[in-house]
This record gives sequence, structure tokens and C-alpha cells, in this order.
Amino acid sequence: GAMPPPAPRRGARRALVLVAPVLLALVVLFGRGRVGRAQPVAPPSARPALAGPSAAGAAAAAAADGDAPRSQPPSDLPTPRPVYVGVYAFQLPQFDIAQSIYLIDFWVWFRWQGDDIDPTKTFELLNLYEGWDVLKQAIYTDDAGAPRADDLGDGWRYQVLRIHSRFARTFDVRAYPFDDQALTIAFEDNNSTIDELVYVADAGTTAVDPGLSVDGWRIDHISADVSERAYPTNWGDPRRPAGADRYAQFRYTIHITRPVLAHLVTTIVPICIVMLIALVAFLIDPKYFAERVGLATTCLISAVALQLTAQNDLPTTSYLVLLDHVYNLAYLTIFLTLALTVVAVRLIDRDARPRAMRLNRIGQAVSVALFFGGTALLIALRA
Repeated sequence: GAMPPPAPRRGARRALVLVAPVLLALVVLFGRGRVGRAQPVAPPSARPALAGPSAAGAAAAAAADGDAPRSQPPSDLPTPRPVYVGVYAFQLPQFDIAQSIYLIDFWVWFRWQGDDIDPTKTFELLNLYEGWDVLKQAIYTDDAGAPRADDLGDGWRYQVLRIHSRFARTFDVRAYPFDDQALTIAFEDNNSTIDELVYVADAGTTAVDPGLSVDGWRIDHISADVSERAYPTNWGDPRRPAGADRYAQFRYTIHITRPVLAHLVTTIVPICIVMLIALVAFLIDPKYFAERVGLATTCLISAVALQLTAQNDLPTTSYLVLLDHVYNLAYLTIFLTLALTVVAVRLIDRDARPRAMRLNRIGQAVSVALFFGGTALLIALRA
């Protein structure tokens, strides 16, 4: 006949075994947050002025804040020549992480000394998306509409360009759905080596436009840095040693993060619900073999469908992301549920029902700890 219902104390312990790991996992998930997130800095205007400052004003500003060196006679220009560079992004209408591309509308400005160079004509955007046309518009032009740098006085030149283009890069999504990403604009001068010209990140280039946003992401902060780029080749010229050419490279990066709660609800919570349903199999008497197997099999199919749906938002990679490891734990737990069901039924067939029920209780505890405890540990290690 049917077994008598478990005693209240045993039922309480079983509920505690099921609920405690789940609560632990939720505490770890919701506790993953960021402190001290950068606040957007509102610049005076998103569009540069069409008239440059006077020579006296430029010299006074340079002396006041130290952003530019004091003017020097043309015969005494420094070597390598410093070029002050800045970027101000104000629109990011498209970001497709699955295709590894993003579209940015931004201003870039150059300030340099001397008439013998024009870095606005020799800089090259490095990570452009192949096949996409670059829309480039100079702010300062001559009477014929051709780009011409503005004269700041004392030999200083100034030009601002508006650029609208699509960029590409390889994104690291190992921590998905808790990953952070960096959208970079990189360029270098294709005419002068680092012995002749160097970039200097100008003040104000890390300001965040109040209207700048990325759908589904939060802007954390913006960084700008300058580095050296060496090419380990002689470009086929036997007269040149390999790696002799080094160029200054400027990198402007928008750092973005995923909203933790929103992506938690759409990625981790669904598989947790499926696994809670799968673990109900341990609450069914082992003699109901078909019902337990059917429940576990249905949960397995649901887990596979959820994983395939989640992969649509990711680029093709050669490694497993965090969410893949969570699903692997789910598959292992469901397999354990099926295996213990088979063993428990065999024990009942041998008239060893007490052993079957003890195995059922142990399997329940192990399965809960395996999935929910393992998921919490994976997230804690990636946080």
C-alpha cells in the first residue's frame, strides 16, 4: 500500500534543504552590484564653436591650465611634435554584440603647432567596419569649402571633424550575462613615426554626453589613452630592419556594463525555475517511474530551448561563457535525477524500499546543492 506521509519535522528539513541553497544563490546574484558608478559630465555644448579663439585667448588658456605647451618660435619646435587630440561622442545608435559592430557619431579635434604638418589629413581610423563608408565633415574650411585648420596664433593650428562611422572589434563575453564591454575608437598617424609626431590626450575628452546611451546597457565611464604601436615587419623593404617603424596611437573607449537585474531575470531565473520543477521529481514516490522520468525529460527539453535562445544574443566564440556553465550544471543535475530514479526503482523491485527512500532523500539534497550552489559559486567567481 502507499507509504504514510512523512513526519512534520522531516518535511521541514526537506523544505529547508530545498530553500536554503536557492536563497543563497539569490543573495549572491542580487548582491553583485557596482559602487561608485561614474556620473555623466555635461559639457558646455555638443557642437564645437565654428570660430576659434583669438591668439591672446589661446595663449592665456594654455598658460592657465597647462593643457598645451607654451608657444615657441617656428625654428624651435619640439621633436617629436606633440599633437593634442580629443574625442567627444554624442550618439551611439547601434550596438550589435552578436555581429561585433557598433555605430558612433562623434567629434574629434586636433591642436598642433607648425604649418609643415596637418594631422587631420594623415590620421587613420584603425577598427573601421569593412565595407562601411566614413562620413567625415570638417568644421573649419576656406572660402571654397575645403578643410583648412583655424589659426590660434603663435603658430598653433586647430581643426574639428565630425565623424559618423561603424566600427568593429572582438568582444570578450566569457562572463555573460554579467560581462562588461568596451567600445573603442582607435586611430594613428599613417605618415609620421613616433620620432616625428606623438599624440597627447587633451582635457575634456573623457566627458560623457548626457544624451549618450546604448540600448540595453549602462555607460560606466569613458577613457582616453595614448600608446605606441610597433609593426614587426619591414614592409618588404630589405633596407629597413623589421619593427623599426613605431607610431603613436590614440584610443578613445566607452566602457559599458549590463544592467544586472534585467539580465538576471531574462537569463538565470528561467533556468532556475526549470530546475526547481525538475527537482519536484524527488517528491514523487519512486514507484511512479514513468511520471518522474517524464517530468525530468520535459525539463531537459526546456533547458535546451532556453540555451539556444540565449545564444542568439552572443557572437560565435571558441569558448564557453558563464551561462553555458550554468546550463551544463542543469544538464548534469537532470541526468543525476534520472539515474537516481532508475536506481531507486530497482531497489524497490528488490524489496529494499527503505534504502530506495534514503537514496531519494540524499539525491534530492545533492541535486539542489549541485545546481544552485554551483550556480552561485560560478557567479561569485566571475563577479
